[in-house]
Amino acid sequence: MADFDLVLVLPATALAAFALLTLLFAPLFRGQGRALGGVGLLGIAVSAAATARLWPAAGAGARIATAGGMVRVDAFGLFFTLVLLAIGALTVVASFRFLEREQADHGEFYALVLLALAGMVVMVQTTHLLMVLVGLEVFSLALYVLTGLTRGRARSVESALKYFLLGAFSSGFFVYGLALLYGAAGSLDLVRIGAAAASDPSPMLWIGAGLVLVGLAFKIGVVPFHHWIPDVYQGAPTNVAAFMATATKTAAFAVLLRFLVGAFGPSHEAWAPLVTWLSILTMTVANLVALAQTNVKRLLAYSSVGHAGYLMIALVCRPEDGVRAILFYLVSYAFMTLGAFLCAAAVGRGDARSEPGYDLGSWAGLGWRRKGLGVAMSLFLFSLAGIPPTAGFLGKYVIFQSAMRSHEYLLAVVGVLNAVVAAGYYLRVVVAIWMREPETEEEPYPVPVSLAAVLVAAAAGVLVLGLVPGPLLDLLGRLAAGLV
Repeated sequence: MADFDLVLVLPATALAAFALLTLLFAPLFRGQGRALGGVGLLGIAVSAAATARLWPAAGAGARIATAGGMVRVDAFGLFFTLVLLAIGALTVVASFRFLEREQADHGEFYALVLLALAGMVVMVQTTHLLMVLVGLEVFSLALYVLTGLTRGRARSVESALKYFLLGAFSSGFFVYGLALLYGAAGSLDLVRIGAAAASDPSPMLWIGAGLVLVGLAFKIGVVPFHHWIPDVYQGAPTNVAAFMATATKTAAFAVLLRFLVGAFGPSHEAWAPLVTWLSILTMTVANLVALAQTNVKRLLAYSSVGHAGYLMIALVCRPEDGVRAILFYLVSYAFMTLGAFLCAAAVGRGDARSEPGYDLGSWAGLGWRRKGLGVAMSLFLFSLAGIPPTAGFLGKYVIFQSAMRSHEYLLAVVGVLNAVVAAGYYLRVVVAIWMREPETEEEPYPVPVSLAAVLVAAAAGVLVLGLVPGPLLDLLGRLAAGLV
């Protein structure tokens, strides 16, 4: 620990410190959750400032290790940190009035969001699997509690219990995989594991790598490890589901990129067939099942599973193309998925049994009763479907282009066919919004200013990335070299 430098770990420690500060202030601001949300936003801003301070050196290609190599600061990790902080900030702002409406304005919400972000930042700023485990458990425990935040609703408590039990089960796979990797490589550092895989890979090493992949696949929501997602997303508060669907996938894919493309990149031929068929299975199952959904939250849950399949296409492509495609798609996905879930939060009414506002019939005629909300939801659904000129279209284009350049023609064809199938259930919601008569006389809730501001920001991100993707793609091309 002689080389420990607090500045290098400040992005994560600032989040943890402000989470504790939020808990300390909670008794003083009981019933004034927005004040605690302000403290949470300040913590995210401090973490973002610390990340920006580290960027010049990392952006120039420096890879700074601290605490015996347990923490690595590079441009790749800092980019993911900024994406996660942006997701966290948008979630906090959108939650101000939503929590009051759901009678869940508990001070611990903001502390738990900050702790989840801290765990995710630890995951993306390391190449040591022990630190990945620490970060994974920190953010998972926070999300278990957030899922059951509306503890007066039976469905929310049920979802939290399901998530906790299956999450613990997946962590067991991950830890067992770490034990085998340590036995085979003598270290949990990805550089040394990669060297062992390139020189003399043993069966123990490959079994360990497979178990680690199972643990990460659960967090990403890859078929067949996806069964928890629809139930958990449906039962969780909608703002929490939005945070889980975007931030969790972002952090898990960052680790998966370092693990597969970085450490096991030279052994690409060994794991590429497995990832190929997982991608095909994930896209196909998720999109076909989503066609039958009538609950918008469950539909978006299966949508998130399908997008994990698209992202996995790029994993098996050439790193110079695939990594950049994944990074761009994750940023686009964050804007459009966060926006779609938060539109659902604006319409839904939170009753655990009947869930008014989340069934498809409640969206009938919404565009004429709440034009701004209807336009925003339509834009996010068009982007999720991959319709130009949105970010979702560019994201899919870059993914499929990388597959063609890498001669992964099967994945490209299956991906395009699944995108066509997916357009069916996205456009079904758009048709309900604009072309069906309302089935109820009940008016949607007015959209709070804070939630409207987040929807505008997400919509702007979807359009800007769709119309002017060049600067970001150029930056991501340079970041792709900072994996391991």
